Amino acid sequence: MLVDKIRTRCTVLAERHNAQLLERCGGTRGQRYNVCANRTQANTLIFIDPLVELPAGWLAWAERAMFERSWDAVALTMIGTMKLSWLSRFLSAGSDTLALSVKRQWFERVGGFDVEREQGIESDFLLRLVACHARVLNQTPEVSRTTSRELHR
Repeated sequence: MLVDKIRTRCTVLAERHNAQLLERCGGTRGQRYNVCANRTQANTLIFIDPLVELPAGWLAWAERAMFERSWDAVALTMIGTMKLSWLSRFLSAGSDTLALSVKRQWFERVGGFDVEREQGIESDFLLRLVACHARVLNQTPEVSRTTSRELHR
């Protein structure tokens, strides 16, 4: 997990999912995310907007989607009509992607995030994944709520 500052909430989340916390470095957002991805040997990379509270069970659901159902990447995204104008000011760099989980092999295949970009890096990255025929699942938070209920059955 890439974080601006290591906080208790992030530490608990990382421990619960056996994830590594990486404190963010300088540069554009694309550069920062690529540096962090290159600092770990994990087979799955997860990027979470720091201001977002993930729906309960989303990480477990994303893991199952990727490894039991063979998706190459899973993104939790806001669709334009759902995204309130005031909310867009608070999401990192105006991103519509709240969380992104991707298999390392696909991250490397498309060359990671665009190092020139500060905004829209996730959208650009997802478009390049699709162009390379990766199996990408986009999910909205409303679907995630339903999905998390299904996880607990």
